[in-house]
Amino acid sequence: MAPRQTPGARRGESRSRSGRARALIAVAGVAAIGTGLGVQGTMAFFTDSATVNTGSFTSGTLDVTIDGQLAGQANNSGTMTLSLAASNLLPGESVAYSFPIRNNGTSAFTYSVAATGSGGLAVTNGLQYAMTFGGAAATNSGTEAAGNRVGSCGTTPTDANTTLLTSTPTNFVTAASPRTLNSTVSETGCIVVRLNSNAGNALQNLTGTASFVFSAKQPGA
Repeated sequence: MAPRQTPGARRGESRSRSGRARALIAVAGVAAIGTGLGVQGTMAFFTDSATVNTGSFTSGTLDVTIDGQLAGQANNSGTMTLSLAASNLLPGESVAYSFPIRNNGTSAFTYSVAATGSGGLAVTNGLQYAMTFGGAAATNSGTEAAGNRVGSCGTTPTDANTTLLTSTPTNFVTAASPRTLNSTVSETGCIVVRLNSNAGNALQNLTGTASFVFSAKQPGA
């Protein structure tokens, strides 16, 4: 007959088995973690890359030429003289000159024109000017000897339709309402210069000149 186990012995055996079970579970858990780490350490990834290059870019040019002169973009300080001059003007006489205004660049532009006058005839009843754009070419009639010269840009100049130029700039084309020229396109500019019909004796043997500034810029600037 097998010896009878006491309740204490059974409880100790139960605790022993329970302890072994816990130990085995713990070892199994460690083994599982260890296996997981091993898989992660040997994992590989596929990769790929691609490079895209753009084409070539070239900046445009903005270039206004007057009467075939001042070619070259950004020629901001260029100055030229029109073949517009007259001597021995009498009151009421006028002369006119027309010339091409050209967009010599690769981009359309807008332009404005402001002018100033100087010299002894840049006074009241002195030299007066008119300017047209995209219209008729200049015509000139009469002679210096006869004292009846008349220059026109399509309209006969008078005291009323010509403007005195002084050191204060006068806008013939405003920046707020500029003219537009597309690339390689030209239009006709025409200037009339007239000695006021009321020029008195005090204005004899004096000279005067005028400067017209054409300011071109890209549309929307």
